Amino acid sequence: MDLALVRSSPLLRRFLVHRALGAVAEAVLTLLQCVLLASVLAAAVERGPGAALHAVPVPLLAAVIAGRAAHAWWDRASAGAAAARYKEELRARLTGAVTAAAVRGRGPRPASVVALLGRGMDALDDHLTGSIALLPQAVVLPLAVTGTIWAADWVSGLVVLVTLPLVPLLLALVGMHTKARTEAQWAVLLRLGGYFLQALNGLATLRVFGQEDRAAESVRARAAEHRRATVRTLRVAFLSTFVMDTLTSLSVALIAVPVGFRLLDGAMPLSTGLAVLLLTPEAYRPLRLLAARFHAAQEGRTVLAQVRAVLDGDAAGPVLVRERPSLVRPLPDPARFPLVLDRLAVGHGHGPDAPALTGLSWRFEAGRSCAVTGPSGVGKTTLLRTVAGLLPPLAGDLRVGGVSVVARTPQDRAAWTDRIAMVPQQPHLFALSVADNVRLGRAEADDGEVWDALEAAGAADFVHRLPDGAATRVGEGGAGLSGGERQRIALARALLRRPSLLLLDEPTARLDGGTEEHVLRALAAVAGRATLLVATHRPAVVEHTDTVLRLDAFRPAPAPVSAGPPTPTAAPEGTSP
Repeated sequence: MDLALVRSSPLLRRFLVHRALGAVAEAVLTLLQCVLLASVLAAAVERGPGAALHAVPVPLLAAVIAGRAAHAWWDRASAGAAAARYKEELRARLTGAVTAAAVRGRGPRPASVVALLGRGMDALDDHLTGSIALLPQAVVLPLAVTGTIWAADWVSGLVVLVTLPLVPLLLALVGMHTKARTEAQWAVLLRLGGYFLQALNGLATLRVFGQEDRAAESVRARAAEHRRATVRTLRVAFLSTFVMDTLTSLSVALIAVPVGFRLLDGAMPLSTGLAVLLLTPEAYRPLRLLAARFHAAQEGRTVLAQVRAVLDGDAAGPVLVRERPSLVRPLPDPARFPLVLDRLAVGHGHGPDAPALTGLSWRFEAGRSCAVTGPSGVGKTTLLRTVAGLLPPLAGDLRVGGVSVVARTPQDRAAWTDRIAMVPQQPHLFALSVADNVRLGRAEADDGEVWDALEAAGAADFVHRLPDGAATRVGEGGAGLSGGERQRIALARALLRRPSLLLLDEPTARLDGGTEEHVLRALAAVAGRATLLVATHRPAVVEHTDTVLRLDAFRPAPAPVSAGPPTPTAAPEGTSP
């Protein structure tokens, strides 16, 4: 049982409480049914069929059988309904986390999200209705049945007590073996989805260069890899199920054979022997059901781990040093206090080639604009993402008004990001109206504020020309709009946020000269109220900023190439070699 999963969902906690109460009810009904049937059969054998009707109250036996049938129906229906509700809740949480991450320019790849929301949610059915739903029953029913068998015949109870723990032990051993296989299978599936999506997105380019057959062959190769991984997992599932069935059948036989001989010898009452024979399979039944759903549940556990990684990745922030919250000073406003980079190193990962920039020291004056320039690939985007808190710095410090931004509590990091707006090179627009996409910057903004932001970003003219104006819906990713139009809507979204620190990554790269001038005037108006960091190549943008930060000098020096042995050269004439 994944305790973190249960703690994170009140729905699952209520579901487990209901399942535990249902397991107790099922145990009582099972014991009554087996004991009553044993009494009826013993009376029919010993005193004739007529005596069987008087051995137990017939209405009681009928009520027990009907109650157990009704419980079996409720068992399936309640598990399916709870699984559907939990998947709906999980889809909403996952979609919200991915949406929030996409707005900030990070998060998992779309193909991974689609796989989790589609095939992944379907894989949760067996986990929720299998291992989680059956767990209370697998605990309560074997204990109740074993106790009853022990009270009726301690020898048979001892055999059940010895053989019963072998089933969960075998499940644990199989689980350790199949966990890695299931994770590998899902990793292959996610790679296949990502590659297939890339191939579809670039199909036109592939056809232009005559590479569509090669791309199709690569997709087939990855599909074959996924098929082999699935078959390897199924092979383990079939073998373990066979071993489990054999183990439980032998355990039942170890009890049934001695009980049969003792009944023939008259050493055991017939009603007791029949009750033991009827109860023994019930002790192993929930464990066999759990084992039958175990491998399908392993896939569900892998999916939940992937979902938890997405949810935690959205909530997690850069933490290099842990401090006591009571000793951490609140962050000053970056619109009023300078932003200082102190020997900062930024990059992805921690390998020897990870840093994109090292030893970066700079002071961004409050309320001023600064152009961050340098050749492509120098690390302009990486620097902006580090300042925004999307990437942890590899070394050095980032301070506002003398207070570090790096070592913060989660609450302080959230307060920091609330003061920032960032427009990436390729901003994402959602399948919403233009106004709703802009309101992602500030949800409570009214229509007038949305139009003011569109006007400031130079987007009001083309939005007026849309069929429904700002109410016009756009496709996912801004389908139906040009690159420059998407850029201006994203800029309007950032301006509506009224940030203290505005980070712009090539904000005018896709704009014509007239629109670029309009945007530059808007940024000049914002500069007095916020600190602006603009990564750009455009000379016009650099001319409109107060200071310029060139990143060429902060690139890490390339590693020296090891020299081989010197090549021998011929000595000049008249000299000794």
